[in-house]
Amino acid sequence: MKRVQRRKAEEGLRKLCETVSERTVAAVLLPELGRSAEKLQKVLTIFLHQKRGALAFALLEALRSGQFRVPVSLANYTAGISACARSKLWQHALKLFEAMPKAKLKPDVIIYNATISACEKGGQWQQALAMFHAMPLAMSRPDVYSFSAAISACEKGWQWQQALLMFHTMPEAIVQPNVFSCSATISACEKGGEWQQALKLFMAMPKAKVQPNVICYNAAISACEKGGQWQQALKLFEAMANAKVQANDVSYSAVITSCAKQGQWWQAVSLLEAMDQAKVQPSVFCYSAAITSFEKSGQWQKALRLLEAMPKATVRPDVVTYNACISACEKGDQWQEALALLQVMRGARIEPKVISYNAAISACQKSGQWQKALVLFDSMPQNQIHRNVITYNATMSACSKRGESAWMQVLKLLEGMRFANLQPDSISYSVSIKTCETTKRWHEALTLYRAMLEAKIEWR
Repeated sequence: MKRVQRRKAEEGLRKLCETVSERTVAAVLLPELGRSAEKLQKVLTIFLHQKRGALAFALLEALRSGQFRVPVSLANYTAGISACARSKLWQHALKLFEAMPKAKLKPDVIIYNATISACEKGGQWQQALAMFHAMPLAMSRPDVYSFSAAISACEKGWQWQQALLMFHTMPEAIVQPNVFSCSATISACEKGGEWQQALKLFMAMPKAKVQPNVICYNAAISACEKGGQWQQALKLFEAMANAKVQANDVSYSAVITSCAKQGQWWQAVSLLEAMDQAKVQPSVFCYSAAITSFEKSGQWQKALRLLEAMPKATVRPDVVTYNACISACEKGDQWQEALALLQVMRGARIEPKVISYNAAISACQKSGQWQKALVLFDSMPQNQIHRNVITYNATMSACSKRGESAWMQVLKLLEGMRFANLQPDSISYSVSIKTCETTKRWHEALTLYRAMLEAKIEWR
C-alpha cells in the first residue's frame, strides 16, 4: 500500500514539474517541497532526466536567495550541475559551482567531474582544463572520470596535443585509463590528423587491460581514413569481428570512406553490400562514400545506379550524395546527366551548393558546352549561391572554347572576379592568357602576364 502511495506521489511530482517554467519553478515547487531535502533531490533528478537544466538552476538559485528554508545538500548541487551539463548550460553549471562556498558546501570529486563535464559538453575546453587543474589545490584528487571528461573536452576543442599530454599523465596520478579516456584520446588524435598516434594508442589498449569498444574502433578507423591508410582501416574493421565488437553504421561509413578516398571502389561496394548481411542499416554517409569511390574511378554509370538504389533501401540522398554523382558525371564527360541531377535535386527539395554548380559547369566545360556553362553561372545569384574562384575558373575554361569572341567573355569573367572580391589564381590567369593567345590578342595576353607577375602568382 505504501509503495503504491509513493508511486502516486512521485508521479504527481513529475507531472507538476512538467507544468513549470523558469519564472514559475520556485513559486510552484517550493511550497510543495516544504523542508524536505528528499523531495528537492527528487525534483532535481526529474529535471536531470528531462534535460531541463535551466529549471534546476532556477530552483537552486531561488533557494540560495534565502527566501525559502529548504536545506540544500551536496547531492542537490551534484544533480543541479549534472542537469545543466546535460542541457549544455556550462555557464549555469559554473555559477552553481561558484555558489557552493556561500552555501557552506565543499565541492567533492563528483561535483568537479560534473562541472568539467558541463564545460566539455559546452565546448569550453579551456574552462574544463582550468577546473581540472584546480582540483589538487582544493584537495580533491582527480579520478578516471575527471581525466576522461577533461580529455573529451580537449577532443571536442580539437586540442589533440593537450588530450595526449593529459592521457600520458594518468599513470603519474596513479589513475588507470578506462575505455572512455582511451576513446576520447584516440578521437582527439583522429581529429588532429595524427593517425599514427591514434593507432599507437589503440594498439596499447590490451596491454593496459582495457578492451576497445566500438567507439575506439571507429575513431581508429577514421584516423586511418584521414591518413589515407585504407589497408590499415580495413584491417581494423575486420579485427572487430574477432574481438566480438559489433560494427555499426559509423564503423562501415568510416571504412567505406577510407577505401573510397583511395579509389578502392570494389572494396567500398563490397562493404556496403555486407551491411545487409550484418543487419546494419546503411546511412546516407555509407552510400555517399561508396558513390565517391565510383566518382574517383570514373565509373559514372555505377554511381547513378547506386543513387537510384537508395530509395529501395529507405535511405534519402543528401547534397553530398548528389554532389558525388554530379562529379562522377563530370569526370565521365556526361554533361546531360550532370544537369539532370541538378534538376532532380531541386525536385527532391535539396538545395544545390556551390560544389554542385561547379561540378556541373565543369561537366559542360569538358564537353564543349560553353553556353550551358554560362547559363548555370548566370543562374547562381538568383538561386542564392555564392560563386567562388573554382566557379569562375570552370566557366572561363568553358568560354575559352567559344571561338574568336572567346577572349572578351573570358576577360569579362576575370574582371567579374575582382568585383566579387575574389583573388584570381594561377588557373584564372593561365586560361585568360591562353585564350588571348589562341585568338591572337597579343596585347591583352601581355598585359595579363604582367598583372600576374605583379600579383606574385606563378604560371601554370
